[in-house]
Amino acid sequence: MSGSSSGQDAFEEGLRLKLEAYHEAALLYAAAKLGLPDRLADGASTPEQLARALHLSASHLIRFLRGLCTIGICEELADGKFALAPGGQCLRSGSPSRLAEKVQIVVGQYWAPWADLVSTLKTGKPAFEDVFGTSIADWRGKHAEQGKLFESYVIGETFDQTGAIIEVLESAAEATRVAEIGGGCGSLLAALLIAHPHLTGVVFDRTRLIEMAKPFLEGFGLFHLIDRIELVAGNLLAVIPVRADLYLLKGVLQQWNDDAASTILRNCRKAMPDGARLVIIERLLPERASNDPAAIMLDLHMMAITGGRARSLEDFERLLSAAGLRLEKATPTNSGLALIEAVPR
Repeated sequence: MSGSSSGQDAFEEGLRLKLEAYHEAALLYAAAKLGLPDRLADGASTPEQLARALHLSASHLIRFLRGLCTIGICEELADGKFALAPGGQCLRSGSPSRLAEKVQIVVGQYWAPWADLVSTLKTGKPAFEDVFGTSIADWRGKHAEQGKLFESYVIGETFDQTGAIIEVLESAAEATRVAEIGGGCGSLLAALLIAHPHLTGVVFDRTRLIEMAKPFLEGFGLFHLIDRIELVAGNLLAVIPVRADLYLLKGVLQQWNDDAASTILRNCRKAMPDGARLVIIERLLPERASNDPAAIMLDLHMMAITGGRARSLEDFERLLSAAGLRLEKATPTNSGLALIEAVPR
């Protein structure tokens, strides 16, 4: 009995710590938004000096800086100055961790909708729309800096995953032209064309993202990607005027409900010539939550933010069949994503 009680006490204490984690998240968000880690990277500073530079209240800033000390971001020195702690380097802009970007997206864009999950459970609509009054895609379009922040983070996240994807994407070696549908700035396609110099490609997405793709791809001057990639703007739910022999949908269908996902797949099928192949790259929903908790959280995130969902292999097979495509194989990667490959029926 005591063992059971002890286990429950430990579980409850763990829950308390999770509930109180908003303290740390809020501190990290404010630090990143103010650019404090970048300022302190140049050397220790007094709260008064920082307050003048950032137009803040010095008496409140010192309390805030001490809060950052408790989570290892800052150090309080004997002379009253504050310095960036070694751990705080990860919050600097340009850090490989991209945590400064992530915390601003998580707290600034996702926090309130997740706190409003009850509205989704009542209405079946994304909590994001209840909180912000519009879809997340339209909101990012109207808030350009937030949109750029998100796209910058996605580019880095995609590059982290490309090695695992390219390793198992055998069909790329046999293709000549690859289309990344809903590809944003084309970061996956860029990595694929660097790995396979014989390929050319096309990125298809909304106008706002296609406009961002050009300067991004021009940054790969050594590989002449801008000369090998066509940029096409359009609407996934209308028509996809793109011809290729390999089509990629990475993280696209999970953003949409089944009706919209079916429309996207049908539009892809209409665009595909004979012999073309479609590869969906997403995390598969497990049979039991304990088999892949990350996939369950992804599913909930889509439910709250976009109205989409994560799907099982059986879900994909059903959607593909209805769109005139046949599921051929599913290949796991070491990043947690799976490559679901389909061909025309």
